[in-house]
Amino acid sequence: MKKSAIINSRIAAVIASMGHTDSLAIGDAGLPIPDSSERIDLAVQPGLPSFADVLLNVLTELEVEEIVLAEEIKQKNPTLNDK
Repeated sequence: MKKSAIINSRIAAVIASMGHTDSLAIGDAGLPIPDSSERIDLAVQPGLPSFADVLLNVLTELEVEEIVLAEEIKQKNPTLNDK
């Protein structure tokens, strides 16, 4: 049994299969997702886990080439933007 880093098997599989130019989006419950995209819902209750917790854990496993932040994060959540 895997005991470190990401233990969610679906997220671990997605990260393991990613290559150059592939994209991964992390968002809250309001993010519109096209039907053609895979969705992994981690919600336990509103705000849990937090966007930042998911992002920071994914970054422990994924080599990131570029990050694109929504303007709303930059404007309405500067604390998160600064992380």
